[in-house]
Amino acid sequence: MKFKKNLKLKKHVMAVVLAILAPCLVSADVISEAAKIGANTGAMEYCKKRVAKDDDKSKYKLLSISTYKEFDDLDSSDKTKALIYKKAAEDGDYLGDPLDEGRCDSLRKMLFIKYN
Repeated sequence: MKFKKNLKLKKHVMAVVLAILAPCLVSADVISEAAKIGANTGAMEYCKKRVAKDDDKSKYKLLSISTYKEFDDLDSSDKTKALIYKKAAEDGDYLGDPLDEGRCDSLRKMLFIKYN
């Protein structure tokens, strides 16, 4: 029981740290490959849930699976960085830019080419 409470507390602390660090990391001149993978993974989740129309939902779902596989294959140090960008994108912030219908559509097309 105590372990679950500590785990919940750690998750909340991590969320606060991510919220504070994400804007700082996005302002960097060079964005790492891990950051891009994390941002793409989070963006596909965001777009699938909030932007996709009925006929596009399956496309976003497939890309969400593909991006998550790439995210999951990262080593632990890269995955930590990617997680920050993933969380930011899931909240609608893709590498410092807001995710809207046009941005989601553009990402969907780019990722479709990458994974197919």
